[in-house]
Amino acid sequence: MAADHTLAIFAAELILLLLVGRLLGEGMNRIGQPALFGQLLAGVLLGPSVFGLLLPEWRAVVFPDNKTLKTMIDAVAQIGILLLLLLTGMETNLALMRRRRRAVIASSLSGIAVPFVCGVALAYALPTDVVPSHENQLVTALFLGTALAISSVKIVAMTLMEIGVIRRDIGQLILATAILDDTIAWIIIAVIAGIATHGTIDLQTVGASIAGTALFLAFCLTIGRRLVAWLIVWVNDHMTIEVPVITAILVVMLTLALTTELIGVHTALGAFVAGIMIGQSPILTEHIEAELRGFIFAFFSPVFFAVAGLGMDLRTLMDPTLLLFTGAVIAVASIGKFGGALIGGQLGGLTLRESLALATGLNARGSTEVIIASIGLTMGALSKELYTMIVAMAVVTTMMMPPMLRWVMARVPLGEDEAKRLDKEEAEHTQSLPKMERALVYVDHSPNGRLAARLAGLFAARQHVLTTVLEVPGEKNPESKGSGEHLAEAAHAATEHPDGAQSLLLARPDSHEGALQREIVHGYDIVFVGLERPIDPVSRQFDERLQALVNAFEGPVAIAANGAGSAGPVDVPLDILLPTSGTADARLATEIALALAHASKGTLSALHVFQPQEDTALLRGRARRPGISLLVDAHRLGKRSGVPVKGLTATNTKPEIEIRRALRGGGFDLVVLGTSLRQGETKFLGPRTATLLRAIRTPALLIAR
Repeated sequence: MAADHTLAIFAAELILLLLVGRLLGEGMNRIGQPALFGQLLAGVLLGPSVFGLLLPEWRAVVFPDNKTLKTMIDAVAQIGILLLLLLTGMETNLALMRRRRRAVIASSLSGIAVPFVCGVALAYALPTDVVPSHENQLVTALFLGTALAISSVKIVAMTLMEIGVIRRDIGQLILATAILDDTIAWIIIAVIAGIATHGTIDLQTVGASIAGTALFLAFCLTIGRRLVAWLIVWVNDHMTIEVPVITAILVVMLTLALTTELIGVHTALGAFVAGIMIGQSPILTEHIEAELRGFIFAFFSPVFFAVAGLGMDLRTLMDPTLLLFTGAVIAVASIGKFGGALIGGQLGGLTLRESLALATGLNARGSTEVIIASIGLTMGALSKELYTMIVAMAVVTTMMMPPMLRWVMARVPLGEDEAKRLDKEEAEHTQSLPKMERALVYVDHSPNGRLAARLAGLFAARQHVLTTVLEVPGEKNPESKGSGEHLAEAAHAATEHPDGAQSLLLARPDSHEGALQREIVHGYDIVFVGLERPIDPVSRQFDERLQALVNAFEGPVAIAANGAGSAGPVDVPLDILLPTSGTADARLATEIALALAHASKGTLSALHVFQPQEDTALLRGRARRPGISLLVDAHRLGKRSGVPVKGLTATNTKPEIEIRRALRGGGFDLVVLGTSLRQGETKFLGPRTATLLRAIRTPALLIAR
């Protein structure tokens, strides 16, 4: 019966923590503050400060002093810590730190060193009853110094997004520095945890912890990163159970957390590094990440932060001495971090205004400090009083930062190069290709198969998408290369890093019935098809295999045709003709044509055929010529992609006639056509597109959906 009551009370605790935490989090969101503050406040309200003070008997029933219950709720909170660190690692962009290494490293190290030293010194000035025990005073000092020195990546990122500056150069620099801060923090915590375990500074033990950490990081960020990427792809492509990728991610996280625990450092480092590795997976789709994020933020995050709030006792702050020390903690954290980051920014080559913005942005604490404080409290390195001071510091500094950063950022001028980059990113946000992660190539050994393979290889190299090659079994000329070899050669020729191109290619035989149908369910964004007779010239019907594909696949299908005219080396530049119109399909065809032209170092000619009535209306002053704006858009996209674009115009009631005329006189290597498939019992080509494909001899790539 006792066990039944234990489970019932445990369920009641979870209900209260979730319900109050989510409601208060909603309230904080509505006033422009992070939801985690509401979740922390929920814990404070349900803790000894409010619930315990107003209704002590009721609180004793819901939150009894029961070791089993505390262990159960703490286990959920500890899993919450690991999952939050996993997400933090997944959002870590190592490329950000590489771009302006000098400024990032100088700002991070200086911004950590100054408040860290001040925090350690402050710890030795604390009253003796605040420190858990005299033997642990060094560990307490190190924990306090670390908590005061580190910025929270999650809070920094949320604040930058909230005030709309995360894409600014200085916004990315602030985020990159916060990422390095977090990385350094978990290495420091790992070492401190090793010291705390042995009670004193044992140079041999500390050296072993540092060496073990270095080896762990070296393995994970090299061989381990590739193993995790391979594992995620394999699980996604071979397992049929629900959400197998999320299970694989959790197994990787727990395995690395266990590994760091076994080498003598904290599990936090393992979870954080797991997030970095998983975040670099080539097929971590937005859908999978959203499912994982929802799973964490719906349950584990509110429970963790509410449990963290339960550990706060605001009655501590009623003691004038402790209130004074809390103010000192906040002052040291704010001034030390601001001053250190400001000095680092100047040493890193930033202007004074940029350095001020950087120092202000890094003064956001929050989730990282709460996690560090929770670890310290669990290990016995922090007392409840010191824990309350640290969490109070995290809340105050984070609430101060947004208005201050908004004021400073308004005074940091926008550079010319930065304005161009922001304009390019804004344009890419509306495009389809930057969102693609996987491509499937379904080819035989015909000329069309080799053409599709070559174009898919160029596309893979240009867009850095993971590409699976599914070769249809059949006879091929023993003296000629297969389609898969053509794809690999094209990808290698189009990139400066052949090894990187090879890692993007997966080859699978189409040796089993239904292999194509089984393959397309694995989350592909586009399919390249190269079959000997993809379309019947008379009936306009697709090949049976292609018909099954277009019926089942929701995304775009790139169909190669007239491949007999494309023989030659794969590294020859492509001169591409692109008929334009205002449809979404034509826009996608434009993006793909530009990607192929860029990868092959070729050129693009955009052709728009006007209707006669458009010219008449224009001459009478009754209408504008929208086709001109389409050509201007194509030229603008080409300029951003580094591809020279030539505009061609013609007037005809039948655009296909002008397309054929341009192909006869232009010497083009490829024509890219965008079209919508007609809907009936099955999907099929419209008559104009089918007639055009039948009439031309130039190699063609039909983008159909």
